[in-house]
Amino acid sequence: MHSYTNNSCYKEKNDYLEGLLNSQSQFILREDTLGIYLTDFGDKTQILQTKKDFIRVHGLPENCVGFSEMTKLSPRELFKLYMDTMQENYAFRDVRNLNWKVLFEQYKDSISTHGEALFKTMGKIATLTKDQHTKVISKTGEALQYRVTPSAEIVREAFGEQSEIEDRNTFFNTFFATNYRNISDSLLQGKGQKVANDKIEWGPLNQNIGYINIFSFAGYLDKEFTRKQQIDSLNVIMQDIIATFEYKDVIIIDISFNFGGYDATALTIASYFTDVPVLSHTSQVFHSGSFYDEDEVMVHPAESKTFTKPVYVLMTDISRSAAEGFVMMMGALPNVQLVGTNTLGTLSGMLGKSIGDFYTTYSNQKLVDPHGRSFEASGVPPDIKLSVFKKEAIFQSHKNTVNHMIKMIEESKNGR
Repeated sequence: MHSYTNNSCYKEKNDYLEGLLNSQSQFILREDTLGIYLTDFGDKTQILQTKKDFIRVHGLPENCVGFSEMTKLSPRELFKLYMDTMQENYAFRDVRNLNWKVLFEQYKDSISTHGEALFKTMGKIATLTKDQHTKVISKTGEALQYRVTPSAEIVREAFGEQSEIEDRNTFFNTFFATNYRNISDSLLQGKGQKVANDKIEWGPLNQNIGYINIFSFAGYLDKEFTRKQQIDSLNVIMQDIIATFEYKDVIIIDISFNFGGYDATALTIASYFTDVPVLSHTSQVFHSGSFYDEDEVMVHPAESKTFTKPVYVLMTDISRSAAEGFVMMMGALPNVQLVGTNTLGTLSGMLGKSIGDFYTTYSNQKLVDPHGRSFEASGVPPDIKLSVFKKEAIFQSHKNTVNHMIKMIEESKNGR
């Protein structure tokens, strides 16, 4: 693999991606085009992920260098490479109100002769995007990126207005732990089941309403298992859930605390809530000022029983990345209503590039719904707007929101 800009070309180093290509990927060759599905899901390979098409070229550019040669460039040269890469691959300059030339001129003189200054300056640029999928990572794993979210600001304000917990990190940990406990002990009244490495918790809210909390779209099995095995395991779990909820009138799917994961996982879960294929969105990729259609993302019905009665998806701005893709998938289904607040607005996949000894990521993918809308930066909006996290009841407001939804659903059912 090689990375390139209009002014450079170098051998890339990406152990994670090379590992997928050499162990789990599926390849399709058509004349001069190589289509790559990064994970082999057996007969589900083509419906659980977008295909990456690569066009044959006659050869590498004349100025192409090896990876070690690229890392030996001066900090100023590497900063120029970083800004060139950002300009040619970052898809949301206009949405995020960025001007690469102005930023380059503003920060080029802050680069000294050592790597720490380069790291901090590249991190400053990444932070200015206000995009949590755009980051700079050091050899030690330190990541510089934008981290602010509306919900985190609400929790910070609640911390500042109390005195019982003195440490802010402890307060945040208490916020998550209490809300998770509320789901198990209060909403599900101890009758729920935790499955998929505790990434999913489900059970009845009452006689008529089933509840599924999806905490993540990854990590359903330990790391030694393949992605296909993760999907196979997830299908067994979902079949059990749907069979149990078959006689429920409504299901609430809660992704209020979901930080993302894999699209294949999101598509697999969504497949249990439709009986016909439905177009969710089109994936587009950005390069040098233009977007190119990559692939259509369809929600195909699961092969076993599906639930097509009313479904409500509860979401917040904690819901990000693959969780936002899941919202688009579910929102495309006619039996689904989205409830809560806008998602975070970081829907793009992450394009990884090595810059010197640092690893960098860029949002270069746009998800466009059938109406031509993209929700990068703004987040996917709900059909029914409800505030989920409230400063004055920060440890109880999520639970209160779910209980409000239960009341809303029951009143709707009774025609009130």
